[in-house]
Amino acid sequence: MTGEKIILVTGATGRQGGAVAARLLADGWAVRALTRDASGAKARALAAAGAEVVVGDLDDRASLDRAVAGAWGVFSVHAGAYEGGPYGHDTDHEERSAAKLGAAAKAAGVVHVVHSSAVGIGTPLESVLDMLRYKAAAEAAWRATGLGLTLLRPTAFMENNFDSPRELQGGAHVSALWADTYEPLIAADDIAAFAAIAFADPAAHAGQAYELAGDDLTQVEKAALIGRVAGREVPYVGIPIEQIREASPSTAQTMLAINEHRFAVDIPALRRVHPGLLTFEEWMTGVGKPLVDAYFARLDAV
Repeated sequence: MTGEKIILVTGATGRQGGAVAARLLADGWAVRALTRDASGAKARALAAAGAEVVVGDLDDRASLDRAVAGAWGVFSVHAGAYEGGPYGHDTDHEERSAAKLGAAAKAAGVVHVVHSSAVGIGTPLESVLDMLRYKAAAEAAWRATGLGLTLLRPTAFMENNFDSPRELQGGAHVSALWADTYEPLIAADDIAAFAAIAFADPAAHAGQAYELAGDDLTQVEKAALIGRVAGREVPYVGIPIEQIREASPSTAQTMLAINEHRFAVDIPALRRVHPGLLTFEEWMTGVGKPLVDAYFARLDAV
């Protein structure tokens, strides 16, 4: 019956939304992908894969009403308010867009919503990190709709280690996180898997909040694992937090918090829900291998 039910996926051309759209299509759902630009390469690829691509904007309630019309479910994700991002100047956008999309979803008779947020909400870190306060407000806006709701709270993306300038630099793992700081990690494909699981059995997952991680490594452990899998030395290099703060005060604030507070993740409990949950090594040698290989190919070409 999944093919008869439409799920609207926001952020469908981004990392999380794209992974969710691909997983839902593979599972046989009818996917409606929301984008601001249907002519882009990623939007065209979604259409070619079988998604219905619709144009809309999280700021435009009328476009959201059109996008969610007839939908059974909604996957919601927000880029977040960070320096240099599209909403860095608008810290209320996440809450406001959740409220608008939530109102549209409720009016359309949506049955279940999966909203992707962030790990740390409901902990003392919420009073320390601006980002968590914004995301907590968006969660509250979704709860206020009264719709069936599953919350996903991802940790750091495994993919970021190979396509973010804050991670591998010149073949070294360069970070303001301390050598012995634990950092939980999750693959985008596993975020998508949890979304698919929640949509497949909404009664079992309504009201649940999942703190998502497939691995939890110190920085030295992470560097050693990358080096072992890549077959080369990848040293850990610690840098002062001030170097990060110059480029992004919010990132520095987050890294300081991670250094001082260990995020609590229950990976065995998550694996009972999703037995295929990937460790970092499994991701690197499996679905993430093209990204890993591409990084080191670029490095060797310099």
